Order: sequence, then structure tokens, then C-alpha cells
Amino acid sequence: MSPLLLIAGLITGTMIGTFGVGGVLLAPFLFYGLGIELHLATAMSSWSFLFTGIVGTFVYWRMGNISWDVVGWLTVGIVPGAVLGARANVAVSSTTLVLLLATLVLASGLNILFSRSGAERQVSNVGRRLLVLLGFFTGLGSALTGTGGPVLLVPVLMFINVPALAAIAASQVVQVPIAAAATIGFGLFGEVDLVLGSMLGVVQSVGVVIGARIAHAVAPNQLRRIVAIALVAVAIIMISRILIST
Repeated sequence: MSPLLLIAGLITGTMIGTFGVGGVLLAPFLFYGLGIELHLATAMSSWSFLFTGIVGTFVYWRMGNISWDVVGWLTVGIVPGAVLGARANVAVSSTTLVLLLATLVLASGLNILFSRSGAERQVSNVGRRLLVLLGFFTGLGSALTGTGGPVLLVPVLMFINVPALAAIAASQVVQVPIAAAATIGFGLFGEVDLVLGSMLGVVQSVGVVIGARIAHAVAPNQLRRIVAIALVAVAIIMISRILIST
């Protein structure tokens, strides 16, 4: 594994563990930084998130932040959404994928940054039908863009006033079904480099452990703003790359 890939894995893994937006950086880095075709980079990213999801789930479970009932209902929607997203990915151009991903990230970040947050509610109080719908949207968008789940699920849960830490904890778990379903979809409709994806996953997992400790050391309001700023910054970088390359 090249030093650049090692650094990218550690950075994105730490971001996933801290506030859930690390996955959004990996596919563009593989595409722009290493010249890997975007559809293949997206598939590799999705596979690597199986590793980060397992490790993140274990760490946040040990810290008592995961609601398994909520995660179960999210997964009901995630699996069909991820398979459909993987199917759609191979039919969409690389430029369109990057633009779509950047738009989703920017909208999520601005929404969190400027929306007024009401009284926080426990994630267990979210209705089951809404959870299934959110799961489907998260699975579809994540597989389509190779983001792994947290970058979409975290801002959505925070929008309905779920505490940031609880949202990040739930997003760690949903990486697992999203990665599994998306990888199956990519295997059926495209290709996946399991070897390189696994190497990335192992490196990222180290970062996830570091990131989880950081997230628990930050005050809730600060964590919310950090998530928002990180999303906006990433979106601006991605849009800038699109403009430069055209």
C-alpha cells in the first residue's frame, strides 16, 4: 500500500469515527489522487466500509450509544436501497456522480449549520415507518455515491433533532448492511477490488477507534457544528475539482 493511500485511510477512518463524513472523501481521493476509475473507486470504498462499520459498531456499543431496535428498522430500508443504488451507479457518468455527491454533502452541511435545532429527542423515539424510509434513502444514496452511510444518515437524524453522538453511533452500524448490499450489487453489475478495498478497510478501522474517542471528548453543540463545517468544506473541495477539470 502506498504512503498516500495509508494516510488517506487513516484520515477518512478517523473522520468516520468522529463525525461520520470520512466516507465521502475516500472515493474522490482514489479517483483524483490515484487515478482509479470512479466507479471502481466507489465499489472499493463501499467494501472498505464493511470493516469500518464492524469496528465502529463495536466501539460505540462498548460506549453504550447504540439503539439496536432503531438500527434494525433502518436496515429494513437500507438493503433494497443499497442494491438499487449500486445498480444505478454503473449507469451514471463519473462527473455526474461527483456533482451529485457534492450537492448532497453541501445541502446536508448547510442544513445542519443554519437550521434551528429544537429540543433533542432520543433516537428510539423516531417512528418505525420513518426509520425504514430514512434507511432506504441512506442505502440508495450511499451505494450510488460510495459514501458508506454516515454522511447521509447523520445529518438526516440531526435534522429531526436526534443528538449528534446518537446519530453517529447509529451510522456506524448501518455501514455494515450498506457495505454488504452495495458490494453484492457492484459484484453483480460492475467490479470490486476486494484486496485493495480490504487493505483500506483495515487502515481505516484504526482511524475509527481514534475518531470515536475524539467524538466522546467533544461537547454536543461543538460536535454538531464540526459535522456541519466538515460537510460544507468537503463539498466545496469536490465542486472546485469538478470546475478545474472541466
